Amino acid sequence: MADTWDGIREEWDAAVQLVNGSRSRSNEQLGATRAGLGLSQYPIALTGEPGAGKSVLFDALSGHTGVGDAESRRSPDREEGHRTFLLGSTKLRVSAMVVPGQESLQRERAMNRILSENTSPKGLIHVVCWGHNKVWDRTGQRALERNVRAPDGSISADGTRDWHLEKELVDFEKICDRIIETGAATRGLRWVIVAVTKADLFWNRIEEARDYYVPGSDSAGHHHSAESGFCTMLRDLMDHNDRLRVAVVPMSSQLIRHSFSESLAPQLSQIDSVGAGRLRESFYRTLRRLT
Repeated sequence: MADTWDGIREEWDAAVQLVNGSRSRSNEQLGATRAGLGLSQYPIALTGEPGAGKSVLFDALSGHTGVGDAESRRSPDREEGHRTFLLGSTKLRVSAMVVPGQESLQRERAMNRILSENTSPKGLIHVVCWGHNKVWDRTGQRALERNVRAPDGSISADGTRDWHLEKELVDFEKICDRIIETGAATRGLRWVIVAVTKADLFWNRIEEARDYYVPGSDSAGHHHSAESGFCTMLRDLMDHNDRLRVAVVPMSSQLIRHSFSESLAPQLSQIDSVGAGRLRESFYRTLRRLT
């Protein structure tokens, strides 16, 4: 199992090196288009917390959103669509469902459609963003501020990020438990990609983000005692599903400003559109390898 995590970390590091210019690019043409004819549909699902960037990631992967486009609006309660991904010489016609992040009847119905004792997609992209979630409305903003405000009344970026990470972990636990309890990996689920989006916002801390999301091991193959809860859940998922293939990759769907709170200065992208484009290329290679 240590070799598995080493390989996942190496794939993450390769994506970072591609952006930083220390790794050469492939001549392979990668991209995406609208759905074409004559291709079989490959069912996938996108899951994750509200504001993590599920819909914009799907649009980016299918060529509907460029890295320099205006910030996307909030996704609908449930989003379904057919798109064609061009993964090098391979065309993959995707039948996808973007599952609502907020707890609702629509979310439960969507989860029952994609992960039950009788149904399963072939691939699942779970979207996270290292606590840089977009808060879409004032109700959500007030709830955030009530939970993260310090005794002196101040709000910090780290405190806000930690609050989002706690919610993100609970959501990931539910997804992992559902995969295990329904036996999805024994029927149709072949792979899971943890897409760490908005990586451009924390590029100066990209190794910290990697260590939070990707389990590591020492020279003897023992896992680190100080691993995050996310790593623990990912290990548990793999321990219960030894045939399931897993990848954890950084991604940037759009270069946008991010504000943790109205009282804090906005955070800007730390890579340019070329770097974001290379992250997309790396994501496509991972997707092609798994499919």
